[in-house]
Amino acid sequence: MGSTNRPAIIGLVSVSDRASSGTYEDQGIPALKFWLSKVILSPYTIVDRLVPDDQDTIEKTLVSLCDDERCDLILTTGGTGPARRDVTPDATLAVCTREMPGFGEQMRAISLAFVPTAILSRQVGALRETGERNTLILNLPGQPKSIAETLEGLPQKGISGIFAAVPYCLELIGGPTIETDPQYIVAYRPKSAPRPNIIDAIIQEPKEKADCAIIVLHGLGADASDFEQLKEGLLREGAPLENARFILPNAPERAITMNMGYVMRGWYDLVNIDPNSKEDEKGIEESYEVLKRLIAEEETKGVPRNRIFLGGFSQGGSMAMYAAVRLHRPIGGFFCLSSYLPLMGEHESEHVGKAIASPIFVGYG
Repeated sequence: MGSTNRPAIIGLVSVSDRASSGTYEDQGIPALKFWLSKVILSPYTIVDRLVPDDQDTIEKTLVSLCDDERCDLILTTGGTGPARRDVTPDATLAVCTREMPGFGEQMRAISLAFVPTAILSRQVGALRETGERNTLILNLPGQPKSIAETLEGLPQKGISGIFAAVPYCLELIGGPTIETDPQYIVAYRPKSAPRPNIIDAIIQEPKEKADCAIIVLHGLGADASDFEQLKEGLLREGAPLENARFILPNAPERAITMNMGYVMRGWYDLVNIDPNSKEDEKGIEESYEVLKRLIAEEETKGVPRNRIFLGGFSQGGSMAMYAAVRLHRPIGGFFCLSSYLPLMGEHESEHVGKAIASPIFVGYG
């Protein structure tokens, strides 16, 4: 089965008698949501459930998430020990068609780096396969710290986390492509594995291995062909870019309000030129997510982050400027030509990312 470009649907199940009864606040689902938000760059939606340590309830919950909510991946937390009420693995295996034993083995290997009682864990990974639907279910520990360690692994000790194998597993069973931030997880895929494009783009590869990457965004109503001659022109001017990879993305087509609703390529809708008018926050955020994925893709290909550059003209430059104040880590630099900062009023100091420390060129003319 091949992978798809649709957003992933991820189910989260926290299993706890006390949390489900309100005796104390659940920590498992918030910990999973936080971890996923910092690691996954591609679009996804979450469906979560808080249930007691009851096998029948857990089974029905997993079946509902797989068959009704159509989840691609389900992460459970809690209920994996030897106590009689710890029945999460039993419920998981009862509703699944095939076990994936490597996940359980690796989860215990990670925990054994900390405590000898990790051998008491019964965590499992398994597949539920029903007709056209396939779901990967993984049982995680209950403590937030242990959840992160299990998913990320212990790089300093040479122990891989289990999530590095999850994106490729989902692709093999026909699920969507998941892109990860290599700062936390480098998703492993064999070099021979086909991968769908992140976005429609013109990619100009150098003859030798790329030592830097330059992402250039076109303006409203234009397309990637606007910058096809950019590399050639820069080389004529003596720029040392022989081994640069140029990525020239095409914005999606959308109706532009300011242009009487005409459909054209745009990184977001533009209502009018009044700086106080309502802006297309959803469109801006969607394009920003694409930029994060493009940057992460270059890191995955071996380009150092400080050798990745992002820029553009007009609306494309505005998206580059938006990324400059939002990204959490610096890159090589930004260049913004005849642009402005979208959602300017939203960028209070606590929302500004560390990428603002990157070199930035802003030009008009």
